[in-house]
Amino acid sequence: MSGLNRFSDAILRALLAIAMTALFLMMLVIVADVAMRFAINKPLTGAYDGVEILLVISVFYGLPAVIAGRHEIIIDLIDHLVPPGFVEFLRRFSNLLSAVILGFMLLSMIDPARQAYLYGDLKLELNLPVWIVWVIALGGMAGGVLASILNLFGGLSRSPAYPANKGPSK
Repeated sequence: MSGLNRFSDAILRALLAIAMTALFLMMLVIVADVAMRFAINKPLTGAYDGVEILLVISVFYGLPAVIAGRHEIIIDLIDHLVPPGFVEFLRRFSNLLSAVILGFMLLSMIDPARQAYLYGDLKLELNLPVWIVWVIALGGMAGGVLASILNLFGGLSRSPAYPANKGPSK
């Protein structure tokens, strides 16, 4: 594995670790909120906003690992009917389309993030600036674009950390 592949693999592993940590923390916040409501009838302050932010982190930072491992939903209707070269062409075309669409989404997210910064929007319970949540989402989306581009050029498909999806397991 080349240095660039090792670096990008380390980035994608870090994003996945962040997503897993956020999911774990989200579970803890929900359990603590429910337990406090039940035990002392006093909910955890900021639990709603905290879970919302942790959900953004877990979704957007988990997306690159799904793309890098090629674990998207795949419907292989024609894979057995056409030559393997055409299947590889379709796989590369889908990676290109994925990179373009995620790149477009990334660019589309910049303006709302800028507006949230300019207008000083705040989260209701935590008084946290909303633009911080947008920056978190932009970082995860950038990781998704990176994973799509790496898959397009075959970078991570050869990595043992991200085995290529070979179809449904039997």
